[in-house]
Amino acid sequence: MADIAPFYGIRFDPARLDDLSRVVAPPYDVISSEEQSALYASSPCNIVRIILNRPEAGDGPTDRHERAAREMQRLLDAGVLVEDRESALYLYRQEFTAPLDGRRLERWGVVAALRLAPYSDGIVLPHEFTRGRALEDRLELMRTTRANTEPIMLLYEDPGLTGMRGLRDAIAGTPPLLTATVEGDLHQVWALADGPVVRAFATSFQDRPVWIADGHHRYETALTYRDELASAGRPILGADRLLVTLLPFEDPGIVVLPTHRMVTGLGALAIETLEADLDRYFHRAPVASEDVPGRLASMRSVDGSFLVAGANGVAHCSLKDAETMTARAADRGRAWRELDVSILQTLILDPMAALGGSVSYTRHLDEALQAPGSGAGAVSFLLGAPSARDLRAVAAEGDRMPPKSTYFEPKLWSGLLMRRLDR
Repeated sequence: MADIAPFYGIRFDPARLDDLSRVVAPPYDVISSEEQSALYASSPCNIVRIILNRPEAGDGPTDRHERAAREMQRLLDAGVLVEDRESALYLYRQEFTAPLDGRRLERWGVVAALRLAPYSDGIVLPHEFTRGRALEDRLELMRTTRANTEPIMLLYEDPGLTGMRGLRDAIAGTPPLLTATVEGDLHQVWALADGPVVRAFATSFQDRPVWIADGHHRYETALTYRDELASAGRPILGADRLLVTLLPFEDPGIVVLPTHRMVTGLGALAIETLEADLDRYFHRAPVASEDVPGRLASMRSVDGSFLVAGANGVAHCSLKDAETMTARAADRGRAWRELDVSILQTLILDPMAALGGSVSYTRHLDEALQAPGSGAGAVSFLLGAPSARDLRAVAAEGDRMPPKSTYFEPKLWSGLLMRRLDR
């Protein structure tokens, strides 16, 4: 099944930097233009100049990707970035405050090089679809840098956390190689050189698949680039692997946040149809505004329910009959049909799309609650938190979740580890 291996990590040299937190960044796909500017200003060495180089006047289609490659080479030449001399697996610890309940948690991952395999092999399981434009952007960056510039997030099964415990025991008492504190979250990295412990952990994956949590575009980009090189008769040995961070499903630090839906621009017919569909398929009960956070916290993603916020307040909507989804989504597996986000998409949002209006997404409850007051024809749908188990069940049945179904928190920060493809 999954084939993971140690690699030669490229990382910032702490001896050359005053503060590692000034050179790391979130993943490229969650960085806004304002955040991009702030990261540029934080340091001339910030990783954002590689993972999301800023467009400049007169740029052609590939200019910013070529600038990114030059930035990477500049930092390597200056010794600010260094490549480790020994291949290793890397342990990545994050300590953070859970956004929904304020608990202080930790999460442990293993950074490794994963051998690429098509989804059809059943080794790497996706849970969402990708967009062509984002794929092309990541492909051009890989072509110019010939590197994995940030890891993707994978999940795997580790009952009892025995595999992770073995790696943690191996680094016990050893100071971390890298440490950064960003906005109250602690990031630490240890290197575990190739040896019996590393080989035992890698071997344990030979009978298990892995699930993509974050990074579908980068995974598919790596497949495309590998095949592109092979078709051109110039394969690169390392291009058949991708930099990944492996997290066990069983880690209590796995946090998945809900993403709420905001619909605007609905006309009278769309509003009338929405009301009729809500009455047809759901039991509705009013929810006082002060009770909304608590109600959402109590809702599970497989309860068949969501909250709807409109001009007349907030209501709890629960599916009247599960057989409705069996009839309307007969080509989907049971796990997909039971998800609140699938029920909402199938019975409400898809029919509404034909009547106009536009859908936007937010993780912020306050923003979703304020949206209906932004003008006529606006309504928000509020969802309970999904779980990593949802992703595992849906992907195992060969389905993909509706758009914006999961948001893993915290993200894996970029700038801690990279990997060259030609080594």
